[in-house]
Amino acid sequence: MNNGGVSPFLFWDCVQLIEITDRTAADLSELLGGVREVPTNSIFLHMHQSFLKYHFFPPEYTNDFSEWVSLQLGDDALAEKISEIDPFDYVNIEDLRQRLIKILEEHMHDGIAHGRVRPGEEFHFNQSVTIEMLTDLRATNLREFRECLEKIPLTSLYYHIFEARLRLEKKTDDFSYWIEDSVGMPELAEKMNRMDPYMYSLEDLREELIKLVGSYESRDA
Repeated sequence: MNNGGVSPFLFWDCVQLIEITDRTAADLSELLGGVREVPTNSIFLHMHQSFLKYHFFPPEYTNDFSEWVSLQLGDDALAEKISEIDPFDYVNIEDLRQRLIKILEEHMHDGIAHGRVRPGEEFHFNQSVTIEMLTDLRATNLREFRECLEKIPLTSLYYHIFEARLRLEKKTDDFSYWIEDSVGMPELAEKMNRMDPYMYSLEDLREELIKLVGSYESRDA
């Protein structure tokens, strides 16, 4: 296996510390106001938190905003529009925020509103701080990389796939970047980068990555 001169891939894990804020929304107008003003780490949390909550099956709604709009406001049309936002189309949270604002504004401009929810059903804006931790797993070739994929916790997968794009401010993830830049296999990196992680649970995403990397192992010699 090729390992000469290859910079090792270091696997990191993460823990998200959730901070409860005093910002809530009981209708679409208040939701829009919150989206406009809350910190970027709140937008990131509510657009991605569902993937940490539902490790083993894809969530019905891909983010907290669409889930609340559907379950509490009963506005499935708006929930679908918000759920169709692909965070991987954006390299920073501010652009993602502006897309969300535009969808809410257009929906409200069309005169579609569902009143206020009852007390206790409000949307609660939270924010998060990600604590990073280096694991003892590392890889210098595809075989080692695949073996590490089989061992890492799902929170590590989340860190390297979901959080990576905003950290790098590129339309790529840590795995694809390393495979192209250090292993020198752009075809595999491109296939990995084209995968839509929002179509999978974290466990299913792990299995797909393992199969894809395994199919290229024989070429890494």
